[in-house]
Amino acid sequence: MITYLKQPRLKHPQLLAAWPGMGYVASKTVSFLADALEAERFAFINPDNYFTPTGVTVANSLARIPPLPSSSFYFWKNPGSGSDLIFFLGDAQPPGELQIRMAREVTGLAERMGVFRLWTFAAAPAPIQHQDDPRLWGVAGTDELKRYLLAEGITLLETGHITGLNGLLLGAAAEAKISGICLLGEIPHYTINFENPRAAGAIIRLLQRLLSFRVDLLQLQVDIEEYDQEISRLGRKAQETMAGLIYPDQEPDEFDELAGEEEEPEEEEPRPLTEEARRKIEELFRRVRRDPLQAPRLKEELDRWGVYHQYEDRFLDLFRDERGPRDN
Repeated sequence: MITYLKQPRLKHPQLLAAWPGMGYVASKTVSFLADALEAERFAFINPDNYFTPTGVTVANSLARIPPLPSSSFYFWKNPGSGSDLIFFLGDAQPPGELQIRMAREVTGLAERMGVFRLWTFAAAPAPIQHQDDPRLWGVAGTDELKRYLLAEGITLLETGHITGLNGLLLGAAAEAKISGICLLGEIPHYTINFENPRAAGAIIRLLQRLLSFRVDLLQLQVDIEEYDQEISRLGRKAQETMAGLIYPDQEPDEFDELAGEEEEPEEEEPRPLTEEARRKIEELFRRVRRDPLQAPRLKEELDRWGVYHQYEDRFLDLFRDERGPRDN
């Protein structure tokens, strides 16, 4: 159920909606815009219908039931010729079986407020580096919007899958006869668990042109610089950790001098590698490609089976500074 705090009268409104997802691209995009435009909260969805406490917080040795995630609507009146905007921000996505119900509540408000277009946002993991400029992709709810995106120079995502409510809302909008668009920003595979202001910034710059508004992007640039520094720091830490695992008896400043100086180790007969172990190793390789900090687990597993020498080239390739082919 939606509770209305006020009933704003809006001009030709468009709705921008977001829940947390990979790289927090959607929620960063909408929360930044709502803050930058000083949008006003006017409605919210009752959290009791979607969320149930599963534990307590403890402070000063006292247990308390934590507040439930909020799902709020905000509005901003465009002083220029562009549309007024409604922002929806969900602090969390409800359990899967309740997501379509929440999506329909959001589109129900959109119908009531006369929204003519709905926007969602998502991440597109890709083999890029965290300091690269991300490409943007568009997904449309109608053929007419496909032509609109192409006319605006936006590349269409031909195939794929948009998980969770950031994708599901497009389907609910189609049911409600509201045209919908999802914009996706590229993020590196290895940063899917980090908020990515660079991808959000690329989307925001596009939205400024498409929706006729302007915001100050200085704070966003600060966020991008801090993000770059943090990911670079974690990358260096991961490389040091890997070097310590591969060359445990060397000092850190000697790591760069070790290539070609090792004596050939005596070959030991490896334990027979079971099919289950092989599958686990392949899964760990996939995890490390997404998150280099998982590499110690992979090295430990290879050593446990005595097969590191068989996988050494693949293992080291994970940490070489090479760009792979880009994809969608």
